[in-house]
Amino acid sequence: MKIDRILSIVMLLISKKQIQAKDLAELHEVSVRTIYRDIETINQAGIPVVTTQGAGGGISLVDDYRLEKKLFTDDDIELILTALESMTSAYSFKESEHVLKKIKSLIPPQSDESEKQHHVFIDLSSWGKDSQAEKKLQLIHTAASAHQFIQFTYRNAKGETLPRKVEPYTLVLKGRHWYLYAFCCVKHDFRLFKLTRMTDLITIPAYFRPKRIKNEEKPWNDSWYEEPSVTTLTLRLTEASVGKVKEWVDENELIICSDDGTYLAALTVPQDDWLHSFLFNLGPDVDIVSPQHIKEAFDLQLKQFMKRIET
Repeated sequence: MKIDRILSIVMLLISKKQIQAKDLAELHEVSVRTIYRDIETINQAGIPVVTTQGAGGGISLVDDYRLEKKLFTDDDIELILTALESMTSAYSFKESEHVLKKIKSLIPPQSDESEKQHHVFIDLSSWGKDSQAEKKLQLIHTAASAHQFIQFTYRNAKGETLPRKVEPYTLVLKGRHWYLYAFCCVKHDFRLFKLTRMTDLITIPAYFRPKRIKNEEKPWNDSWYEEPSVTTLTLRLTEASVGKVKEWVDENELIICSDDGTYLAALTVPQDDWLHSFLFNLGPDVDIVSPQHIKEAFDLQLKQFMKRIET
């Protein structure tokens, strides 16, 4: 968009003494002629931009204006850069790459900020490359930006499937999983859809008028998480298996059983397909103490698994 490009140019001119028109054109993927038209618009808005021809020339702001209107310190820019790089670890798309380039260009050449080590970096990416998830994210992001309907088959927590047509609004990364906040044309209300439960995802050649949503109506920072339900799982652990559950329970909450030297640990976990996989990965040194229905369901699944192997 033109307004985004003009704002970006102003920010670049504030941070740099001088910049070439061809560099601005390459950064924003437009022609040099378009850049000069943008410069004229900026001048008309009251921001004094000067152009110098010949060797060593370029585009710059009047020095006094540039010094008085300094927007960000180098530490501010570094913080923004770290946040953007952390976000793109989970999902990188074309717009985020452009923003990163713009922010990096705000760091003055004489500054050593670009060589700073991140004291905090949040890597939200999964282990290994999930190309299917990337395709879903890209398709939904593109459709949401264009206000285009999407359609998919959705499997709920009970295993029921139903075709859905929705207006996509916001992608949400919550608790290791991606969700789509969308208006469901079947339920005639806003819903959160888990991306891993979507199949046959396509865009529809039809467009919707976006609904006005107040920030307080967005559910992902509230008690929106209705599925799956959670339970408190009590496990008996050997010394060798304690390390496998430390990321789920504080070490001070482990109870040592004096009779046999084992440990008891209470974990709050979701009751869904993930739970059995989690229990299986803990190995044979872990016993389920309670709840009884989970112990029985897991034992049954193990017996069915062994039966399939033996046949």
